[in-house]
Amino acid sequence: MNTDDRAAPKILTAPYYERLDDLERRHWWCRSVRRVALEMVEPFVAPGAVVLDAGCGAGGLLEEVTERWPEVRVVGADVSWDALKFARGRGLRGLIVGSAAELPVASESVDVVFSNDVLQHLDGEEDSRALLGTLRVLKRGGVVCVRVNLGHDGAGGASPSPTAPTEAQHRQYGRQQLAELLTRAGFRVERHLVLHPLAGAMSKGRQRKAQNHESGGGLSTRVPPAPVNSLMDLYVRVEDFVVSRLPWTLAAGDTQVLLARKSDKRGSS
Repeated sequence: MNTDDRAAPKILTAPYYERLDDLERRHWWCRSVRRVALEMVEPFVAPGAVVLDAGCGAGGLLEEVTERWPEVRVVGADVSWDALKFARGRGLRGLIVGSAAELPVASESVDVVFSNDVLQHLDGEEDSRALLGTLRVLKRGGVVCVRVNLGHDGAGGASPSPTAPTEAQHRQYGRQQLAELLTRAGFRVERHLVLHPLAGAMSKGRQRKAQNHESGGGLSTRVPPAPVNSLMDLYVRVEDFVVSRLPWTLAAGDTQVLLARKSDKRGSS
């Protein structure tokens, strides 16, 4: 396995990224979360901006970034050579080997950072360390767009530590837990969305299944039959449009996306 074993969970194998590459190209869910993330960061993307995907995987997000904003510079970092191989197959350049917890990127050199389904797979306190590293590489006024699963906050609004990772290193984050994690790292939360309330209501285990991993490596999720996938793609476009314009964050869904900003004042965060 062409992976930095010191940094990568054991689930991140070549079959994993082969399956991920296919899902990113075709699955309605992947299209949805990618579209929402790009719309969230759009006000912060200017010509010449540097966009970093910290944990870029097979490169699906960065490929769409280059198509949407051809004038920006993209950088993709991942712990796995297998992942970067698929990213290179999409024609992407600016790819580097490195962990999201130890970004090999210069300080204050990036305008936008994406972190998609990465924090939940990091050991111990490395999720906090990864966010501090993200703060370091961002320019003043830069933003990070974080996507993680949706867990539950404690009773009465309390926010205990996120649920510990399973053997597959899959940590759960409540809404308040995620917001506080970003705030403690020094970010100011700008927007916080919970997506796919219908899918979450129909199957409370959808996110768990989507993130569950087979013992042989690779994602357990499958692309639905073409008619179902197309119908869900159409429906969720409408749902995402509505959800992204609500003045509050939903309580139910199958994933959460948070946009946070680094202070534009020197010496503060």
